[in-house]
Amino acid sequence: MNESPLTTEALQERLSGRPTKELTLAIAREAMTDAAVLDILLFFIYEGGDPLRWRSAWVLEKVSEQQPSLLAAEHSRIVALAIRADIPDGFRRLLLSILHNLPDAQELDVEFFNFLLNTMLDLKSPPGVQSLAMKLAHRMSCMHDELHEEFICIVRNMELDYYSAGVRSVVRHCMRKK
Repeated sequence: MNESPLTTEALQERLSGRPTKELTLAIAREAMTDAAVLDILLFFIYEGGDPLRWRSAWVLEKVSEQQPSLLAAEHSRIVALAIRADIPDGFRRLLLSILHNLPDAQELDVEFFNFLLNTMLDLKSPPGVQSLAMKLAHRMSCMHDELHEEFICIVRNMELDYYSAGVRSVVRHCMRKK
């Protein structure tokens, strides 16, 4: 880790209180200018316990919205975390949101693509997780014609009556766009 006036313990203390949008954005700004803060937040999402990793992921989601290049090198590690079976849905949604903001990986990750397809179809997954999985799968499929055909076929065969309005909206968007 790089030298920083903010220690791991100090950042953990700041994140231990009630999370507010202002605090989250303030820490995100710090992470965008101080690599050590970014490193600590990444450590927390991989190694921290709840609720620390959730709050760290929320901060990293804000970083990914404003400066996705700062997290691009973490793409494969975030994917590996997001596809773990023991990840709570809310934490998974944050991880998928971060991945949605990052530049596409150069190589196709078949395991991740299959995970996304299964998740977007899983009626037990929350609509936010389903929607993000569908957006990511669509984006990945657009880079490979054979995958895109498979993706469109799967989406066309979805029984949309069983899905939320948000998921149906994402389906319509995916069907219009390549």
